[in-house]
Amino acid sequence: MTRVVVIGGVAAGMKAAAVAKRRDPALDVCVFQDEPDVSYSACGLPYHLADPDVIPRNKIIARTVDRFRADGIDLRVRHRVDSVDLSGRRVTVTDLSSGAGITEHFDLLLFATGARPIETDLAVGAGAPALFKLRSIGDADLIRPWLGQAKRAVILGGGYIGLELAETCRARGVSVTVVEMAPRLLPGFQPWIGDRVTSQLEQHGVDILLGRRMTAAKSGRVILDDGTSLDCDGALVCIGVRPNVDLASSAGLRLGRTGAIAVDPAMRASAPGVFAAGDCCEAHHLISGAPVWYPLGDVANRQGRVAGTNLAGGDAWFPGVLGTAIFRAFDLAVARTGFTCPQAQAAGFEAIDVRFEAPSRARYMPTSRPLAATLTAERTTGRVLGAEAVGEDAVDKFIDVIATAVWSGLTVDDLSDLDLAYAPPFSPLFAPVQVGGDLIRKREFREPAMRSKIAEAGR
Repeated sequence: MTRVVVIGGVAAGMKAAAVAKRRDPALDVCVFQDEPDVSYSACGLPYHLADPDVIPRNKIIARTVDRFRADGIDLRVRHRVDSVDLSGRRVTVTDLSSGAGITEHFDLLLFATGARPIETDLAVGAGAPALFKLRSIGDADLIRPWLGQAKRAVILGGGYIGLELAETCRARGVSVTVVEMAPRLLPGFQPWIGDRVTSQLEQHGVDILLGRRMTAAKSGRVILDDGTSLDCDGALVCIGVRPNVDLASSAGLRLGRTGAIAVDPAMRASAPGVFAAGDCCEAHHLISGAPVWYPLGDVANRQGRVAGTNLAGGDAWFPGVLGTAIFRAFDLAVARTGFTCPQAQAAGFEAIDVRFEAPSRARYMPTSRPLAATLTAERTTGRVLGAEAVGEDAVDKFIDVIATAVWSGLTVDDLSDLDLAYAPPFSPLFAPVQVGGDLIRKREFREPAMRSKIAEAGR
């Protein structure tokens, strides 16, 4: 019987284990997970913390430990893999409940060790406020009771998780200061989008300090590098994550230039019979073909499905990623896919872009809201390369259509002529994706004069 060992039991690991066992029930599948919980939605944790009654803890867990075991998977929680011997085909494991050490054989191995928070070098003194990170459901278990009594919080980091937690804190009546070391919020987005989000946060009572970082915590306050002192009941450290690859590196697996485990499209790592999936491994960008690292839950699940299929003897492959992502900041949705113009140019494309605004629905409908976006295309061919968008309505719809267009190699001409659903409660006569396609081709490709879709967009 083929013995499959999976290290890590959240998104990619449990997806791979379930797929492999379902495709080949004869496989002996064993999963080691150092936490007591598996298969949970880390992306849902800020929303669970915002209202645990509406989104209780059990709803964050997709499948329980008992359910996986009933399906024939040897799932061992609170078991930490300490070392991997690839030549001897064995792993050394510590049972965290008993402290006992065990050794397990494998024929096939999957690394699904995820990502881990970047460590801080804070000077922590007497009476320091509570310091939290939010990466696991166990972290949420620590934050939840604290949120119920906290009055003032500091959030370190103005990325996706930090801004989602700012909303979480405000929903629980906690005053919030966001400290971001970059000169603006969301440095990965274009400046005007960061400005929109900054304004939105300030409208909801969030204080923002830019170009600063925290250096110390003591006596009920945190100290910033410019000497600023902020009284608080606790700080949420959201300064980013790194691929968790120490175990893989020690075993001798090759790491890619992103610092994550290098894999081929079948999710095979650099040693025979060894695979990797999820936040610990690279993917390749669908447009440029370059290796990239995107620690996103949907990517991890899709990679886990490919790995699980191949662990069971199948022939699946992972086609790549575009970096499509979306998050909410109070009333705003912020999303992106593919390349911005500077990113495309850095990758060797002759790129152009257009920034525009269009109504999300027919402009006379009470639910219509402005949607602002930047659309990027290749100058020579008109091929759609990506977009960024922000707004209160239909941002997800816009970015998903653009992602599909990039994935399929469509041009801005194709965008203008897409046959999309139209009715005033759902869309303007010309949807924002059509408006963007028409604007960029008219301005940059000098197409013959035609009626202005932007003028008619709200009809």
